[in-house]
Amino acid sequence: MSREGFRRTLREKGQLSFKAHPSKKREGEIMQIAKTPVVTMAPTTPIQDAIQIMCQKGFRRIPIVNPGTKFLEGIITATDVINYLGGGKKFEMIQQKFGGNFFKAINEPIKLVMTQQVVSVNVAAKISDAIELMKEKNLGGLPVVDDENRARGIVTERDIAILFADRISGVRVAQLMSETVVTALPRTTIFEAEKTMATQGFRRLPIVSDGKVVGIITSMDIIRFFGSGEVFKHLRSGTIIQVLSTPALEIATKGVSTIEPDADIGQAAKIMQQKDIGAVPVVKNERLVGMITERDFFKVIE
Repeated sequence: MSREGFRRTLREKGQLSFKAHPSKKREGEIMQIAKTPVVTMAPTTPIQDAIQIMCQKGFRRIPIVNPGTKFLEGIITATDVINYLGGGKKFEMIQQKFGGNFFKAINEPIKLVMTQQVVSVNVAAKISDAIELMKEKNLGGLPVVDDENRARGIVTERDIAILFADRISGVRVAQLMSETVVTALPRTTIFEAEKTMATQGFRRLPIVSDGKVVGIITSMDIIRFFGSGEVFKHLRSGTIIQVLSTPALEIATKGVSTIEPDADIGQAAKIMQQKDIGAVPVVKNERLVGMITERDFFKVIE
């Protein structure tokens, strides 16, 4: 079935219906799927505490708000943290300002590494507005704000993918997947994986050996690694470079779920929902040929 045919089928199955609470008439349908109340942090929160919160909650992004006014001032994402902890230009601060002392660096306030120019969506928005904004800005999530720019919730591509999971069908995985996949090797270090993620804008890297997927390393795997007690114990007496030399495969997910290119995307959506993951490697004859992600579903959702 063509993509247009799929969209027609989706429309024939009926539009989503959201009944607004009488006291929330000004809220759009976006608030029916947004996570509320939203977990936020103050700009003065130490980076170490932010990492711990992200680990405990399993969140890839957390809005940063003024503790008094609740006005949105920034957002911290797993990508921002990885950039700072070895992946990108922010890592230079650890080397130059703190002489490579990771322990001092992670006690700096989160405002040092947060994204200040936040793309958000209003509480009155439609789900389609959020989808278009995520596609246009290449974002995996958006804070939801009221007219005074106070954080009221957060919506992610996963929230949208789950919403449409049982309606996505009629298109082969091969039609939506990315065929050019940046991968890592079993010997790739965490430092090298971070740099690849930060410079190329990926949140996950399949780890491949002889063309076969042996694991997948994600930005949240790295966040959890830095949030573990054992790492912090080591860092009290060592430097970040020693820790970043750990092979990425050691902290990666093994036993990775995969899918065939001729499978229906509905099957991919169900795998992601059941496994609570954002992407599935596509394999043919056990060899990696592509990657299908939650964001790819946006290509057929209007």
